[in-house]
Amino acid sequence: MFAAADTPAPILLTADCPRVTPGARFNGAMENFDTNQSMHFTSSKPIYDFYVAGPYETDEQVESMERLERVLKGRGKNLYLPRFAMDVNVAGPRAVFEDRIRAIGNSAALIANLDDKDPGTVFSMGYASALGKPVYAYCEGILPNARISLMIDQAATAVLDGPADLESLLDSGRVKPLDLDQH
Repeated sequence: MFAAADTPAPILLTADCPRVTPGARFNGAMENFDTNQSMHFTSSKPIYDFYVAGPYETDEQVESMERLERVLKGRGKNLYLPRFAMDVNVAGPRAVFEDRIRAIGNSAALIANLDDKDPGTVFSMGYASALGKPVYAYCEGILPNARISLMIDQAATAVLDGPADLESLLDSGRVKPLDLDQH
């Protein structure tokens, strides 16, 4: 049992953010991307355009993350890249966790690379969704009618099927809806 002095200080987060309407992309209309919507951030305005969540343990995962990051950087987006932010071996797990929680709070949106459903990525996606932030699920090569977890699909503002779909979103503010089999 922890003594009161051993209990970590709570992380102050705003909880009065509006929710993104779950399943909105299935209404047949193009989804608008609006980072100026009414949201509350832990700073006076978002520091990052995107928190870029995703796995980076294997060469294939790193290559997928690099493709995603290249598109965002090419459009001049300010990114929080957890894979480069802090070394858990240096800072320790609690400091890394708190830094990432703050970064999600200070981001206008989160994009989650789900080519490998890394637990940390899925947690980040759920946390951003709970804060009412737009969450984009990036799934390279996903096909229409593919099976996807209903929890992931409902948390996502939109599912992007790769770099071209992401470019379209960033250029036009719209994304084509994908019909997926939720389970």
